[in-house]
Amino acid sequence: MTPRVFTIPPDEPFLEVLARAVLAGFPNGPTELARCRILVPTRRAARDLERIFFALSGGAGLLLPRISPLGDIDEELFGFSADASLPDAITPIGRDLLLVGLVDEWARTNAQLHLAAEILGSPQQALALALSLTELIDALETEEVDLAGIPELYGLESARHREAILDFLALARERLPAMLHERGLIGPAARRSLVLRREAVRLKENPPQWPVIAAGSTASIPATRELLTVIASLPTGAVVLPGLDNLMDGPSWDSVNEQHPQFALKQFLERLEISRSDVITLPEAARNTRSWLASEIMRPAATSHDWSEIIRERKTALASALGGIELVEARHVHEEARIIALMLRQTLETPGATASLVTPDRDLARRVKQELVRFHIDIDDSAGEPLIRFDGAALLDQLIEASLSGFAADRVVALLKQDLCSFGFEQAARAASVVEIALTRNGHVPFTIEGLGPAVAAAQKAVAEDAQAHPVLKAFSAEDWTLAVDFATCVANGLRGLQASDHTDFRRHLDTLVQAAETAAGGQFWSGATGELLAGLLQDLRAGELAACGFAQAAIIVRHYLASTPFRKPQAAESRLSVLGLLEARLARPDRMILGGLNEGRWPSLPDSGPWLNRPMREKLAMQLPEREIGQTAHDLAQALGCNAVFLVWARRVGQDPAIASRWILRLQMLMQAAGITRQQGDWSAIAASLDAPDSVVPSARPRPTPPLEARPRRLSVTRIETLIRDPYAIYARSVLGLQPLDEISTEPDMALRGTVFHHAIGEFLQQYPESLPDDALARMLDYGRRSFAPLMIHPEIAGFWWPQFERIAQWFVIDEMQRRGPTRILAEIDGKLALDVAGVAFTLSARADRVDLLGGGEARIIDYKTGAVPTGPQVASGLAPQLTLQAAMLERGAFAKAGALRTVEIAYVKLGIGETPGEYSYPSRKEPVMDMAHRHMAGLVTLLSSYANPAQPYLPRVVTEKEDETRDYDHLSRYREWVLSGAGT
Repeated sequence: MTPRVFTIPPDEPFLEVLARAVLAGFPNGPTELARCRILVPTRRAARDLERIFFALSGGAGLLLPRISPLGDIDEELFGFSADASLPDAITPIGRDLLLVGLVDEWARTNAQLHLAAEILGSPQQALALALSLTELIDALETEEVDLAGIPELYGLESARHREAILDFLALARERLPAMLHERGLIGPAARRSLVLRREAVRLKENPPQWPVIAAGSTASIPATRELLTVIASLPTGAVVLPGLDNLMDGPSWDSVNEQHPQFALKQFLERLEISRSDVITLPEAARNTRSWLASEIMRPAATSHDWSEIIRERKTALASALGGIELVEARHVHEEARIIALMLRQTLETPGATASLVTPDRDLARRVKQELVRFHIDIDDSAGEPLIRFDGAALLDQLIEASLSGFAADRVVALLKQDLCSFGFEQAARAASVVEIALTRNGHVPFTIEGLGPAVAAAQKAVAEDAQAHPVLKAFSAEDWTLAVDFATCVANGLRGLQASDHTDFRRHLDTLVQAAETAAGGQFWSGATGELLAGLLQDLRAGELAACGFAQAAIIVRHYLASTPFRKPQAAESRLSVLGLLEARLARPDRMILGGLNEGRWPSLPDSGPWLNRPMREKLAMQLPEREIGQTAHDLAQALGCNAVFLVWARRVGQDPAIASRWILRLQMLMQAAGITRQQGDWSAIAASLDAPDSVVPSARPRPTPPLEARPRRLSVTRIETLIRDPYAIYARSVLGLQPLDEISTEPDMALRGTVFHHAIGEFLQQYPESLPDDALARMLDYGRRSFAPLMIHPEIAGFWWPQFERIAQWFVIDEMQRRGPTRILAEIDGKLALDVAGVAFTLSARADRVDLLGGGEARIIDYKTGAVPTGPQVASGLAPQLTLQAAMLERGAFAKAGALRTVEIAYVKLGIGETPGEYSYPSRKEPVMDMAHRHMAGLVTLLSSYANPAQPYLPRVVTEKEDETRDYDHLSRYREWVLSGAGT
């Protein structure tokens, strides 16, 4: 009999038209509805069709047809129970793990090859190659391609890298099938094809008496095409194609190729040996206005010369077809997401209205969902969100990240602050805060995970002994410290197993990770909406077969599946907004269809033949060419154009790069321009910008705080005097408001720590040998260095770079000391304080001198060691860097008890370098006697301090800045960028 094939044009709501037709007796006349069987492409389409049947029945009791998805086969729903003669399919995860093991085995066997060395040296390489092979295997199984001829495609004289490719293809062609055969398994795609073909045979040999309808499929998969061919030929069967173009002229139809949306349908009709005229349109009075527009947009290039005549003759039809279509160009992807969110939000203003965002760009979909958060809208996303973002899976991710980083400080902090990470402590968050501040925001405090508890205890002792410790640390109570030490010890015990680096069974590594997670979170690890999904995923991973591997490789594998497994939040049945993929949207019919990401390279994506088989190879194997995917996405676009209200949205920039609109948008714009059609579009960009635009902008002026005199500082160090000169606001913030910035989380040792360590070693040496040097001076100097470096040597940068630098500096320092020492006596790291009368109020000036050389005759030399920038001579002379000159003035007045009253004849900075010069002296006082500068600077200081004894004197920010673009600790508090850029800083 002639195959019975029907089509529903894009203008019509596909599932609703189908449901009405079935209720009216389609395809063979009235029949018992429950005996009908309908096959649709996806589970979502099956659910939507059930809902439509229920709605059309008026809510009355109704026995629905058997509705089954073709793309995600449920065999019992599909019509038959499990067949013992049909091999089971291996799980995708199980197949991936088998391939990872095969890739590892190949790398070990071919260790002499560069690629093998890369695989063995990088834990993620084997997984990446296995996943790439999986994609190839799925494509080959779906298209039912025989792998036997693949080696011949490469020729006999292949380059070495081609030989490696053939080795990997042999894993997919020989080793993996053999392993699956031993286990009585086959690949998932291969089993799907077997099921579809077996169903085709069953229907052909035993034609059912009741209707069988296949609706919505484009028959792009060979096995699906076979089944649809049989259904179309059944006496009670019917195939309903989505959007067959019956309006296209003959020459255009003959020119349809892989990139055209009608290519798959054309192939199917050729398989059935029927023409388009044999296909019946449902409903009979279809509108076809948008169908015609979609047909013209997709017109093959070979007949595009007909556009001129078509535009001239059908200008009115074109204008009518464009009604309800809006083209929206955004400046960039961020604005594109916001505009789409506004469109979705606007839909909710109409009671009962629905809207769907359709896009192949998951990044854009996530951006849109985030923009909707501002409106408190939770949209139904068919793709879900990665499981790794939720509950126990997120904790596992943090555990993996911490272990792979070698328990770096920032990763440990992120782990301890994870919501589920309590380790059984009720006040885990409080304890984690103490650990964070004490170990990672208190300079660089190196620690190992085993020594986490002792490191916190050592930090507590150091804080107690350091009068200059940060106020936050000083504010911690003894109970806080005890809690933190106990918590850190428990964390160390719980995470100890994650440091194992031996090669062992993958399951053991997985069990170690899960055990650590359960220790950290307890029963909460398996709770939450994701607990069941996580348990299932971990069970699938445990069932996989992977021989011995390293912990890092196992952790990377687990993380991959946590990130690639989707979690779909339960949605209310009345959800009116949705995000759909292209396949799911094919049969959807919302009131408002938003097509996002319509940029060339995104929709459609660029053709990619993959790393294994190039285009000529695919042609020889009779595989689909990469351009076929362009045709499929073009068909999805054409289907979506049939909705009543359609928004076509794209961006001028994607990331940092300029972008162009999709080829189909350009074609539509060309048709409109040629027809002289202009449309007034909504100003979505302006609306999007207005969301964050304030009603009025009044920039903050430069702050001029004038605290009361009793709140102003009465004690400053000489190093803080430079701050008072350059940035008085910093003195106000720290000394008046009591705000002291916390260090950033320390992941790498910084220059401040380097200076502290070097200063400590040199100071210890000078204090021990203030007059004469020992015979083994260099050895003693290095001993002091080792003591200072000892707690830090676990860090590779300190051990590998800083220590060799210190060794060179120590050698230079000892030689220099031997040359300079005479009758001189040295005082190192001495404290001094001087009482000043400032406007009748006592003020204390304090200092800590690195080194004071007592030269005899009441004279002295002051030396300061610098590991950073050294002040220039003009800076010292002008008083902008008064540290040493003020120390000289204090020394003259006997402020340093250990030195007495001395006159300074020389000041010097010693730059401890990291380049070729280990050390270098800088003398900023050579043009003027030191004491002249010292007296002048002390007088200037008293004048400066006196000005702040006036309650009207403000503490202004950034009075004298060395670099305008430098970032200072309190810029955010003074809102520096705001008043300086707005001009309000005068």
